[in-house]
Amino acid sequence: MTTSHKPRICIAFPGLHYVHYSPYILGTLPLLPYLSQDFEVSLAFRKNLEEPLAGYSFLTFLDSQNLSEREQNNKNIYFSPPDYLRLFKYQRLLKKFTSEHAKDFDLVIEKEWPFLGVLAQAFSEYDIPTIVVAEAVFNFPEKTTPFWKLNNPTQLLNQTLAIGYHKARPILRKRWTKNATRIVGETEQLKNYLQSQGDLLPNQPVDVIPNGIDPQVFYPQDRTVCREQLGIPQDAFVLTYVGSLNRFIQEPAYLIEALGRERNPRTVLYMVGDGVSRQELEEIAKTWNSPVVFTGRVSQAEAARYINAANLCVAPYNKGLFPDNQFTSASLKVCEYLACGRLAITIPCDRMNHLLDGGQYGFFVENSSESYHRFIQDLPSFEELSDRESRLLSDLQNSLLKEKQIVLTWEDIAQLYKQSFEKALA
Repeated sequence: MTTSHKPRICIAFPGLHYVHYSPYILGTLPLLPYLSQDFEVSLAFRKNLEEPLAGYSFLTFLDSQNLSEREQNNKNIYFSPPDYLRLFKYQRLLKKFTSEHAKDFDLVIEKEWPFLGVLAQAFSEYDIPTIVVAEAVFNFPEKTTPFWKLNNPTQLLNQTLAIGYHKARPILRKRWTKNATRIVGETEQLKNYLQSQGDLLPNQPVDVIPNGIDPQVFYPQDRTVCREQLGIPQDAFVLTYVGSLNRFIQEPAYLIEALGRERNPRTVLYMVGDGVSRQELEEIAKTWNSPVVFTGRVSQAEAARYINAANLCVAPYNKGLFPDNQFTSASLKVCEYLACGRLAITIPCDRMNHLLDGGQYGFFVENSSESYHRFIQDLPSFEELSDRESRLLSDLQNSLLKEKQIVLTWEDIAQLYKQSFEKALA
């Protein structure tokens, strides 16, 4: 790079409203201190739902001074245009943002959302290098109501505007991402899938960069002490789930049901987190009389204590959301579990096989009530868990998990992103 100033980069989230607890935020803000050493970093969101972190440049695609009443009342974290008309209007808004800021950035990074690539395409028209960061490819089910059941003309109009939209979305995404200078995929599985489906140009560069962990937060702690602090009985067999309660990528309902079907007086599941489906999950637990404790949203430090208090941590992913059941996400939660020295239960797939090192660091269980029921009926003994956990802790302390790229810190991940940025700017 020949410029005398630090290259100016914009990390953009066209489908996200800023809140500090969003997984996308938690996977980006830890990178900023390291990226800022070599780059001038700005972040862009559709709008802010709370005051953003001080010390960085925050931009919004919507004019925060002139939001409509409807937009002011919209507190959803995520945004995706529901039909062609609103996609066109938002695309026009993004193009306006691009024209106003094209001279402000040397590189634009567009983070995952359903219409990934639309902002990168707009900036590429100004010859600005772009990188699109893909988390996964999902099957988004088409939700339509029979016309005779629609209650008013507005519903009829909205559904008419969305005819064929579901099938057009992946086609548009594929077209737009092909304009990006580089692609970042979170896993080798995602890279292979995109290439096999023709979603990339033959020579389009792809960098594989997963998620990182904060070693100041997620590290092994004494189980007994953590249970004392959290008020958890020392003789309990504790399962811990940390994450969203949205029932999307992560679907814990089957595990909750299985715990009710196989009542074990010592076993308890701690559900750490919040989301739009929390009430549904609480109702499932009540229906099955399942031993489940819902903690609500807690700090990362508190979440780490619940992880360290566990005998096993669970990552119940929904493979059915992915084309051909090919799980292509990176999974931050499993890495955080392992960083705390705790074994994980998760779904059998290539990505999890890598993270659990073929099963040395946990157990593979299909995400179904029957599979969990069988596992709970024959829970591993404390002796077996202790032996496996000792192996995990030893490999963690000897940096073997880092060498295998199973547990990487955010500093490690920032270095990988820097390499990608420098290649895009070359």
